[in-house]
Amino acid sequence: MMSFLPSGALERKDTIRALRLYGTRVFIVGNPMVYTAGFFIFLAGMTAHDLHTALLTQGLEKALKHANVFNAAIAATFIQNCLQTHSGNQIGASQAPTIPGLLHAEARAAALTSIVAIIALAGLLAWSGLPLHDTLFYTLLNTVPAVVQWYAPPQQTSRRVKGIMTVIGVTLLLGLVLLTFATDFPLWALTRPAVLTIPADLAMMSLLTAAIMTLPNRLHSPAMLAPTDGVTASAPEFAMPDSAPRVAPQDLSFYQLRQMLLSPASPTSQRNDLLISLIMPASIILFMGSLPLGHGSFGTRIAHLTPGMTILIALQDGWISNRKHWPLLLTTGRFGSRLSFVRAVFAAKASRIFMTASLRTLSLMLPVTLFKPLAPTHALLDGVELLVAMLGVTFCCPLPFLVMKQPPQGIIVAASIAPAFLLQICNPFILGTRIFGPIALALAALGALCFFVVPSRMARSDWPYETE
Repeated sequence: MMSFLPSGALERKDTIRALRLYGTRVFIVGNPMVYTAGFFIFLAGMTAHDLHTALLTQGLEKALKHANVFNAAIAATFIQNCLQTHSGNQIGASQAPTIPGLLHAEARAAALTSIVAIIALAGLLAWSGLPLHDTLFYTLLNTVPAVVQWYAPPQQTSRRVKGIMTVIGVTLLLGLVLLTFATDFPLWALTRPAVLTIPADLAMMSLLTAAIMTLPNRLHSPAMLAPTDGVTASAPEFAMPDSAPRVAPQDLSFYQLRQMLLSPASPTSQRNDLLISLIMPASIILFMGSLPLGHGSFGTRIAHLTPGMTILIALQDGWISNRKHWPLLLTTGRFGSRLSFVRAVFAAKASRIFMTASLRTLSLMLPVTLFKPLAPTHALLDGVELLVAMLGVTFCCPLPFLVMKQPPQGIIVAASIAPAFLLQICNPFILGTRIFGPIALALAALGALCFFVVPSRMARSDWPYETE
């Protein structure tokens, strides 16, 4: 692994040049996570303010019930995603290996920016009155999965080792999710003594930096990194056409054909859609509630888990952010005009969400109703409000097209991700039915407006193939 610190004047200049790109148009354009990260950094600031106010009159345990520090954890995750996307864009070009010092300079710049961003985010949380070493410890713990995402083993590494790294990364991510939702993890992480957190902070920061410094291995093989004589070059390898006979795909149902407008690569059958929607939320909640984590009875753990699990029913499938297949499907002539095609996409999404949303909501509400226990009338009202809000936020994803003629891809991605997190921090379990009811109706009205107005605006916008 290369050294983190530049060894000479030329390497320092290259690193400074790479650092100057952060925050510029080069960093923002082509980086769809920027706006999402900025949104959650803003929410983390609001959380710090709420904590600061609450800590003036009560202890940390009670204060955390009124402030969602999970926003800071999500902000830390999206910050790393932003840095990974920018670094990949910089070294991903075919000419990147021919530019002396570029790969190492981008790795150093990403590592330095990551350190500064993590310390700044921890400092933002520390503004609430919590010790900096504790907020840094909490922030770094939430970046542990990013270590595996950053780490790029050498190209000659066996598939077995790469597979092990993937399993470790998934395990770390799932473990962090379990700790976050099934226990008092934020309270534990923010109350550790300095004798524990300071060495742990240094170790985790060093580990993350070391993983970032392997960045040049990510996209280029050693042969591409090796210097050439400037005259000869290896011939590019082109994929030869496959002469083997192709097996005709299995006939698709009408439901699958319609869903190809949303995801042409993997259209879901109606049966699988129904089963997943009905089983997944309840199964995950019951599984996490049965683990020996947290405090209280099984019903108490279920009640603690349910508000955070609303993300399971609000996750979107990228039906608006991924539109590269639209021009190709339009040229088939099966949908008529551009406006008719966009309306067909919205109709396909409506047919799917009206079927699956009710099942997901039912699956989410069943455990908390059976084991909390929650009064059936109260559970019914919570479920109806949650369903109305979910239908509304689904069609709020194309909201950028309502206010902009050609919104950047980053804003579209942020609008596609926002509904899941919006319902996680704003739902009837947290706000109560009296407050959330009007919010759900407002979201439904906004979603209806987008459903009827946005298609005509999207039909008039540009439909690039691979340039979004």
